[in-house]
Amino acid sequence: MDFCSIYYILLLTLSPLRLRTSYQTTEDWYKSSSTKKGYAGYVKSGKKWVLEWAANANFDASEDSDNSVDTEGLAHAFDSISKYTPMALRLLTAYKCDHQGLKFSTAEGIRSAFKDYFERVLGCQGEFWKFNFHSLEWEGNPVFETDYKAYYESLKNRENRTSTYTQALPMLPADLKILFDYLDSCGGSEEFTLTQRLYFKAFSSTAFNLWTRNDELIHFMVKDLKLNLVSASGVSYVEFHLIFRKTNKDPNKVQAYRIPHNPQHPEFDCYTHMMTWMKHLQALLQRPLMDSDYVFPGIASTGQLKFGENTSRMGIENLLERIVDASGLMSGRRGKFTTHCFRRGGAQYRFMWADHKWSLKAVKWWGGWSSNKNVGTIMRYLLDELMVYEEGFMDIMMPDRASARHDTFMGTGNTGDALSRDDILSLEYRMMKKFEDIVYQLTPPATPAKERILDSDSLHVILSTPPPPSTPTPMLPPFPTPPPPPFPIPTPPPPPFPTQPQPPSTSTPPPPAHSQQKKPSRIPEVNSLDDVVRYWEEGDTGRGLMTPLKDWRHLFQVKDYKSEAVKLSNICFVYEEFSVYHQGYYNSFNISFPGLRSPVAVESTRSAPISLEHSFAKYTDTLSKGQILALGAIIF
Repeated sequence: MDFCSIYYILLLTLSPLRLRTSYQTTEDWYKSSSTKKGYAGYVKSGKKWVLEWAANANFDASEDSDNSVDTEGLAHAFDSISKYTPMALRLLTAYKCDHQGLKFSTAEGIRSAFKDYFERVLGCQGEFWKFNFHSLEWEGNPVFETDYKAYYESLKNRENRTSTYTQALPMLPADLKILFDYLDSCGGSEEFTLTQRLYFKAFSSTAFNLWTRNDELIHFMVKDLKLNLVSASGVSYVEFHLIFRKTNKDPNKVQAYRIPHNPQHPEFDCYTHMMTWMKHLQALLQRPLMDSDYVFPGIASTGQLKFGENTSRMGIENLLERIVDASGLMSGRRGKFTTHCFRRGGAQYRFMWADHKWSLKAVKWWGGWSSNKNVGTIMRYLLDELMVYEEGFMDIMMPDRASARHDTFMGTGNTGDALSRDDILSLEYRMMKKFEDIVYQLTPPATPAKERILDSDSLHVILSTPPPPSTPTPMLPPFPTPPPPPFPIPTPPPPPFPTQPQPPSTSTPPPPAHSQQKKPSRIPEVNSLDDVVRYWEEGDTGRGLMTPLKDWRHLFQVKDYKSEAVKLSNICFVYEEFSVYHQGYYNSFNISFPGLRSPVAVESTRSAPISLEHSFAKYTDTLSKGQILALGAIIF
């Protein structure tokens, strides 16, 4: 057998494998998991609805044969392409939007989901819908059927003309100042805990400076953040590393952002707020921060942090809404603030309102927009406010109105205009002010000020002795003592930390963390019996549980852990079942409750929860009602 024959045989053998690999790659990476899950939900519920609707439909039998409706064909209109498929899609959309009164976004979701379903599952190709009289088959995609397209556009027009104006507003520096001033007031201190206030300041100032989308910041980890860096010219800054932005799916493409200290604008001084928050977070954990820790962990409505879990979009929106409502920021204004407000506000500020305005090229790079991004998207971010400014006449009777703003960008005057008396007086005032500043700088101060030397220990150490200036900046810099903020922030005294962090295998065991804890922390998620035993006997400092649960009733008052009482009671019940009735034998416990010890087994039940429920059902005859409720509350 010659080489060509062998190559041909191998090619025929490997081709199906390559095709299967390409199909799997498309399935994994063509759309995100959340999008696929949402599409599947629309299609599944749509099939179920049309099947039930066709079974209960009562069509007029007097209709002529050409216009009669085949209920059997309508019931399975989404299983195979037929003339009833566009009709079923329109009926489903009408039921949701006209009968149930849902918004146009529901119609958008239905159309997008079924368009993808028709293309990828039923093989519908092309942006048209027509009947082929030669093959006697329908061709194209049913979402492009004429009547359905007209109905879909009608829903869109109705939404635009009748819906309440709730455009997401941009969060500008003046808005941030109102929110931060409220949080520093007595009312803000009474309404929100110190953790909530520092958390929100760090999150909002970071989102405003980085123009992050919500998903990009809620998954941010300590390993992606470098603190206490100093440039060659002596400027202090923090550095953020963002990888998975919306326009980047390459894990090797990292985009770095440097944010300098900005005391002139405390309302969005990300450097100060981030340093203060990281110091506070480390004090709450009572241990050095690790690379795998979330910078913004989940936060409960009570202000307690959920260590080991990242925050969610809903959690950030709830905190934002509470602070905006309490501060009175929306008084006399229409619209609303969402988590996207920081991205819009930061982009508009740097492009239009900052003292040093950025170019459009810099805006596109910093915002993570692709080079071929539609100009309309950037227009919505940047130029909405500018159009209102240049084309609006709401202040036409005001004496301070910029009359030339329709002729030049932002009302900037023409350099060829003749000088007026006001221009000369303004120039004289600026020159005198500049002269006074120079004289003040040349006058020596009464007491020489000492220059602050930045620390250079590890990231996990708060208090340390600064090294000589020639010492190179380490990869994981320490927490410095940041410049005093322009607003008072009460901070609890930090617990003592070792001056040098040691590897976990050789470090000396620290003193019990619960000996300094005044209030109990939040009980982490329980996934197995091992978690129950560890939380009860030892605690879990890695997930924020500083005090073992067995000591809670002796060290704390019931009111201090009221929100965790049910979970504590359930864990106590399961631990008693294991330690008393099964005398601490795992094999005995596993016989009664198979699969509940191993975290891997529990993890597998998340993908198939029905099997675990079935496993529980097998033992309902031998367990008391209290035992079933306790075990179910922990595992499920």
